[in-house]
Amino acid sequence: MDGATLPRTEATMPHLPHRARLALVCLLCALFMPAGIPRAVDFGDPGARMRVYWLDGRLVVGVYPLANEGYIQIARRVMTDPEQYPAIVAFNRKRSPQAGRPVNFPIATLKGAQRGQALRALYPDDELTERGWSHRVTDPLESLMQLTEAYTGSKRRFKELARYNRITNPDVLRMGQEIVIPLHWIAAPLGFRPVAVKKPLTLAKHPETGRIYAAYTVRPNDTLYSLLLRFTERERAAELNRMAGLLLKINGLRSENRLYAGRTLRIPIEWISEDRRIAGHAPVRRLAPPKRPAAKRRISPGPMHVIVDAGHGGADPGAVYGRPGRRDHVYEHEVVYDISLRLLRLLNAKGYKTYPTVEDPFRPHPVQALSTKALGGERVRVSPPYRMDSAKVAVNMRVFFINALYRRLTGKHGVAPENVVLISIHGDALAPTLRGAMVYYPDHRLRAAEFYPKGRVYRIRREAVPSLIHFRRDASRLAAEASRDFGEVIVRAFKANKLGVARRRPVRPYYYRDGERTLPAVLRYSLVPTSVLVEVANLNNRADRLLLLKPANRQRVARGLAAALDSRRARQGQQVASRKAS
Repeated sequence: MDGATLPRTEATMPHLPHRARLALVCLLCALFMPAGIPRAVDFGDPGARMRVYWLDGRLVVGVYPLANEGYIQIARRVMTDPEQYPAIVAFNRKRSPQAGRPVNFPIATLKGAQRGQALRALYPDDELTERGWSHRVTDPLESLMQLTEAYTGSKRRFKELARYNRITNPDVLRMGQEIVIPLHWIAAPLGFRPVAVKKPLTLAKHPETGRIYAAYTVRPNDTLYSLLLRFTERERAAELNRMAGLLLKINGLRSENRLYAGRTLRIPIEWISEDRRIAGHAPVRRLAPPKRPAAKRRISPGPMHVIVDAGHGGADPGAVYGRPGRRDHVYEHEVVYDISLRLLRLLNAKGYKTYPTVEDPFRPHPVQALSTKALGGERVRVSPPYRMDSAKVAVNMRVFFINALYRRLTGKHGVAPENVVLISIHGDALAPTLRGAMVYYPDHRLRAAEFYPKGRVYRIRREAVPSLIHFRRDASRLAAEASRDFGEVIVRAFKANKLGVARRRPVRPYYYRDGERTLPAVLRYSLVPTSVLVEVANLNNRADRLLLLKPANRQRVARGLAAALDSRRARQGQQVASRKAS
């Protein structure tokens, strides 16, 4: 299911004095910054309101004075060192505190609790990941120096943070770029560190490094695989193998054979799944500005348009499991392509408008017995068609095809965005003990800000229009919600058709690769608001493989997907009827 990772380009700014650079950045932000990016966020209790925002290239918290408060009283309430209040007086140009007008404090001067609340209010999507606290750049004014000071309390670790994130030019941060701060660099009062873990885990601290771990006492029959499946979110076989190797090194074990019952095993706290961690802070109360009247959604009674993407193909067969001698040998693309043909046939008979992304001139119809003899002849349906000799180029071609089709449908033909759906069909490669289908939808935090592959192979295609794709934050959230809702509809339809579904979190916004949360390119770059990737089964599980080798079961999978689309279409029909009645 893996997608291509595309190169990005960084825009650089000619050498200018600092003030001139700052003025130019502010001008460009005012002209081009996408809507939906918050300039300031109010938070706290209504009676003790604060505001966090970027001001003149610095991260600032505005504290609203309480009744009869002056600089000294406000400093005692929020500052780590209240004796430094004269610097705050100068920072505010000696203006006297007034009710309703905030007094500005550089964020690093605040107490840990207030600093943590401000950062969580301004960046609610930041979270704990395997490498540390993950922050996404959401404002063009952000700088690595200021982020270092805000999260660690000083600028001393600036260069170290740049090296940790492999940033060669710390003066340039991209919108959407991930900055990871090691958890042990962040002071405990900020509330980012978990304060406890649920049993049977306990919280422990390494005496030398100061790093926090979850400690577990090994029981009979425990294995590294079973513990990772139990306590982390990892399920993909390659990811589990990687983490098992790291766990051996962390605990000084030569092999899993040394995992004796009664031994204490250290697991990095960053690995532990969120539902087993107890946060060190209460939820931040964001004080939302008055809402504008919501625009009426355009719900069209027209036909539903379904883009069907069969994963992999050509030079990339996808996951390959089983052995011919055991009669369970499967190639992922051959399975999912056959399911896609069956789905297209069902949808066409029901009146849907369908658009396959891939075609195989040697196999225009579903087959009873899968064969790899024709593997390699598949083409992406761009103009002219692209024979899939490169897996990376083929993924990019699919994205071009999908986005060009979406633009044509919603622009030239006036189709409502809600009436366009993308379904990408794949087979999973999880741990061999896991079974069932799983649905991925695009996490709004992982949507790419741009899509711009270059080369003659793209230029000669009609759909490959060089363009930057910008995802507004609010639009990405709505797309994630719509896609997640449809994923849950698919899961219900699969269960109704007696198809296996993953037991734990069958609908997910990301998966892990090399410790990083990521998405396949077809979801990351898709303009279609309702986009899902369906892993129809775990090909690394023999029972799942044997099921998919039977044509009747592949037909059941196609029927399950068609039933989910029927449910979605019926619900939209009810909304149209309700809108007309009102």
